[in-house]
Amino acid sequence: MRFFDLIMEFLESGYESHAMDKLAHLLCEEAQAEACDVFLFEDYKSQFRLVGSTHGQERVGQEKFGRDELEKLENCFLLEHDTNVIGAVIMRGTKRVEVLQKLLEELSKTLWIAEKIVSMQEAVKKYGLLSELTDVFHSCGDPDSLLKGTLSVMRRALNAEAVLYLMKEREGYVFKDADGIDRGQLIYEKLPVSHSFVTKVEKSERGILIAKTQLDFLGIKVKSAIACAARLNEMVLGIVVAVNKIIPTGYRSRYSFDELDLATLNDMVKRYSLAHTRVEYQQSLKEQIERLTLSTKEYERLIQQQQEYLRKMDLVHSLSNAMRASYDLVNVYKILLLGLTSGKGFAFNRALLLIRDRKTDTLVGKMWLGPEEGENIEEIWKEAERRAVSYGDFAQYLREEALMLDVKGGLTARIEGRMFHYKDHPILERVVLRRRIIHVTPSLLESFGPSAQDLVSLLNVDEFLVLPLVGRWDTIGVVVLDNKFTKKPIGEVDVEVLRIVVDSAGLAIENVMNYEELRKKTESLEKQKNVIDYLHRFTENILQNLSTGIAVVDKNGRILQCNRMFSNIVGLPQERIAGEHYFELGSVFQDIFGVAMTVQEKRETFELSEYRIEAPQGEIFLNVKYSPLWDPMNESITGVIVTLEDVTQKVRMEQEQKEREKLMLLGEVAARVAHELRNPITVIGGFINRAKKNLSNPQTVEKYLDVISKEVENLERIVTEILEFSKPKSILEFTEFDMNELIEEVVYIMQEKAKKANVIIETKLSNTAKVVADRTKLKRVLINLVQNAIEASPPNGRILIRSFQEADKVVVSVFNTGEPLSDKELRKIFTPFYTTKTQGTGLGLPICKKIVEDEHGGRIWAEPKSNGMEFSFEIPMKGGKKNVQG
Repeated sequence: MRFFDLIMEFLESGYESHAMDKLAHLLCEEAQAEACDVFLFEDYKSQFRLVGSTHGQERVGQEKFGRDELEKLENCFLLEHDTNVIGAVIMRGTKRVEVLQKLLEELSKTLWIAEKIVSMQEAVKKYGLLSELTDVFHSCGDPDSLLKGTLSVMRRALNAEAVLYLMKEREGYVFKDADGIDRGQLIYEKLPVSHSFVTKVEKSERGILIAKTQLDFLGIKVKSAIACAARLNEMVLGIVVAVNKIIPTGYRSRYSFDELDLATLNDMVKRYSLAHTRVEYQQSLKEQIERLTLSTKEYERLIQQQQEYLRKMDLVHSLSNAMRASYDLVNVYKILLLGLTSGKGFAFNRALLLIRDRKTDTLVGKMWLGPEEGENIEEIWKEAERRAVSYGDFAQYLREEALMLDVKGGLTARIEGRMFHYKDHPILERVVLRRRIIHVTPSLLESFGPSAQDLVSLLNVDEFLVLPLVGRWDTIGVVVLDNKFTKKPIGEVDVEVLRIVVDSAGLAIENVMNYEELRKKTESLEKQKNVIDYLHRFTENILQNLSTGIAVVDKNGRILQCNRMFSNIVGLPQERIAGEHYFELGSVFQDIFGVAMTVQEKRETFELSEYRIEAPQGEIFLNVKYSPLWDPMNESITGVIVTLEDVTQKVRMEQEQKEREKLMLLGEVAARVAHELRNPITVIGGFINRAKKNLSNPQTVEKYLDVISKEVENLERIVTEILEFSKPKSILEFTEFDMNELIEEVVYIMQEKAKKANVIIETKLSNTAKVVADRTKLKRVLINLVQNAIEASPPNGRILIRSFQEADKVVVSVFNTGEPLSDKELRKIFTPFYTTKTQGTGLGLPICKKIVEDEHGGRIWAEPKSNGMEFSFEIPMKGGKKNVQG
């Protein structure tokens, strides 16, 4: 025991007590040694620390050795208990070795006992705080105070610098509360579930012990920490973290959290989880009891409200029956307003009825029921109730009272015929157009401002109800209710029940309106029927006397109706046509009516002009028109109207006119041909006469014969062109060839002529220009266009021949510089015998037009440019009018 007091003093007071220095001196004295150093083993660092010495006190607390280093020192003795190293003593110059051994054994046991006593004292303190934790569990009634109290006890029990709680949420963990640290010392308040710290804690059942590792979400330096997950069964509620064990006043071999601290934290966290669940359960139970109490009161209120609701629903039924039993519109108005204002009914003070006028977009005042200023409403209700005793039920009361009620004076006189514009009105627009019930209150009126002043000034109240009277499709009127005299507030039940009332009233009023309108319409229909019968006969008479044949064909091809002219064209009586399929009309008309079936699919009007058929009466020509027959809603086609107009006489007259025009053209052609032939013939005759006179001069005769020969060639050319143009048909030889090669060939042929005229020919050809056509014919077209371009070009002129593909056609253009043709010349350029040259028949371009358009199905045209003239033609790549036979 001589060592015990000194060791306990050192453990409780630390180095300042110099208790271990005294112990070193005591050992020196007992062992008669020169010097003594006492070391204690710090297992968490695996090192020996000098805690007492007989010399060099400045080294005490600072000097540290590893075990290997210490054992190498001379005169070093380990202090052990049950194979556990506790410390070491270095004894120099000892004279009593046997005494020293006993002293070291006594010191080892005393050190072990003292550390155990200190540990037990700390454990007792912890368990005392754990009992305080129990008090916290029982005293806290809500989760937040429970957490705050628990964290405070945990911090003191663990002797920690701070303890914080991270609550589990769906996305991760969020800072909830702490003791010893505030939010400002946190770097992050939220940690994702993937955070390494969170993952480690969740995976550990006992929790984790952290040493010399900085936690990235804390802004304070972490020397050691312990963390444990708060669990309820398998569910994690949160994580408790204790940071930095506070250094006690005395000496401890360990200054960081250990396994015992972790076990203590684990135990406290488990107890907190149970307490947290209990508090939440108690709080939930308390809330449920409060809700149950409120529900009981609400249930009683609802029962009373339901009883009142059922009473008013019975009134709705009686009021609806009373309105449906009357077919007089004014009487229905009275029944409605009586039911709403009667003391036995809905007991409103006043009811105002406005009916919608769609022509003027206004609400027109019809009836206003209720007492005037100064009248006692209670007395009025009592008198009405006395009268009601004599009636069988409320519906009968309303019907009988309405018949006797006079509404000409009183309130009705103030509003009858008065118009209220509902468009842009803050109240009436919503009621009429949106069909909403508006409960007007003082606060709502204040928000509307002066725009609702017309109703407010009329009613002179600041609370009223505006309800729409809705028919089957639209709003037919408005009812305004108020409690001006009793000041009774308008409740939600009133609004819900009145919603049914006005719906029923709207339909009842609409039915009476419809009944009255139906009666008037019935009378009107009788008159209209007579008119329709007359119009039907009149229309039928017009239809039958039309000069155009008309037939209606249904979707199945059956002829529903036809007129007399159609019957004449077909050659069958009308009674044999109506109801029959168009096949019955014979093969001559099947094609015509076959087209009618396709019109139903295309849904468009279609016409055929001068359609030739062999009718029973001979060859005729018809203009046929097909018109879809739409249903009354214009949504689907029910058939086709086929119109046949006999234009045989018109066609024949046009044919005769064309024959006359041909004869006139023939005369013009003959005159032109005679003119063209006369010049060379005259020249030939003149030179023949000259040759006769100069027979003795062979050279002169030969010269004259050359002139005659050239004129004969000219005659042959003119005759050939005339025959080519006048020939109606020719045999074409369609082959596939490259248009570019043909262009190059023509350029080569015409190059000499261009050179003589001092004209340059250029080409700009596409990559490919394959066509199916008569190559010889198109070569003639190209030669003609290039020859004309050479003749029209000035000296040093330029000709550009281009080819390119456009869709399914090949286009060739021949451009030459020079003066472009005028508009007048362009209009006549393709006319036979028209020419701008001094010589020529004027048939070159018309022949080109005939080859390109009539024989190949293409197109040829001329287009003036800013610096010249361009002639172009296009032909189909796959061939146009093939094999035209002559």
